Amino acid sequence: MATYLLFPEKLSFSFLEEIAANYPVETPIIYYLLLSFQRVVFMPSPLILVGALIFNPIKLFVVNMAGVMTSATIVYYFSRYLECDVYLETKYSKYTHKIKSKFVDKELPLIVGWSFFPMVPTNLIVYIVSSLRINVFKCLLGVFIGESIINAFYIITATMLIKGSLS
Repeated sequence: MATYLLFPEKLSFSFLEEIAANYPVETPIIYYLLLSFQRVVFMPSPLILVGALIFNPIKLFVVNMAGVMTSATIVYYFSRYLECDVYLETKYSKYTHKIKSKFVDKELPLIVGWSFFPMVPTNLIVYIVSSLRINVFKCLLGVFIGESIINAFYIITATMLIKGSLS
């Protein structure tokens, strides 16, 4: 974003297409790394718009979902490493028991719903799920389902907007 704001003439659609064409392996890897990092630190980003400019929708979906799943896995295990569950249980035991009771037998639908809802960061539910010691595969499946739906919507919308503005 800073590059676009400071040097808009350097960051054009044709420039991005040329970069992607000249570096077909490196471009998705760099995009994936940026996406993974920005999600781990809860940083909102218009990367999907940039991705829609340089990748076809299928490739963009695959790279986006790889970034989502990587960041969710990092957050899940990092939360365990930091023993967030011990801290939350000690400091907020009244609330953790309420949350745990709400999750009983509803883990997957709650994770899918939270991951799908665009106004809250997906990795926040991953921190919570990790602290509640919910199985990592159930967590990642829920994130994958919810994020797949919202990412498909974003990609279709961004692609339509970009194609419409370029026509």
